[in-house]
Amino acid sequence: MMKKTTLALLAAAGMASAASAAVLNVDLAGWQAEGGYLNPGNTSLIVSLPIGTTIDSISFVIDFDALGESWRSELVLSVNDSTTGDFWDFNPGVGINSPGNFVGAGNFPDPALFGSGPFTLTTGDLFITVYESFNDAGIDSVINSGTLTINYTVPTPATAGMLALGGLFAARRRRIG
Repeated sequence: MMKKTTLALLAAAGMASAASAAVLNVDLAGWQAEGGYLNPGNTSLIVSLPIGTTIDSISFVIDFDALGESWRSELVLSVNDSTTGDFWDFNPGVGINSPGNFVGAGNFPDPALFGSGPFTLTTGDLFITVYESFNDAGIDSVINSGTLTINYTVPTPATAGMLALGGLFAARRRRIG
């Protein structure tokens, strides 16, 4: 009986583990960076997603201007689990140490980069922002046009239920045995 129950739970969990893939496109036109991470002058957006959502990959196409004394290498695109959790940071103009215009694109994950692997939301708040890695006076960068495309996977409600049921079954089995 125990083996049949275990097999039934595993089969149900396998069916329930199906998750739905989705895409979030964020229009970055008009976004600006004024200072470091969480500076109130930076443009930010919070998107509510279910806890347990996995951020699988991110790509961007961007056209921005680094203003005044700010370098193009200072702008950072940042996607985070709330404001303090796991994150992906992108520096689209890396290596361009002068002001001016930058047009480019990129894709993540990149296993060679820190903070570039998939992460799972523990808070349900996906925090998207831009900031400057070096704080010059005033607005440092303005995005003329651009899109941030975030591919994510939402676990089905049945998955959470099956995981909870499996946990209860394991706890009951330990008390009996």
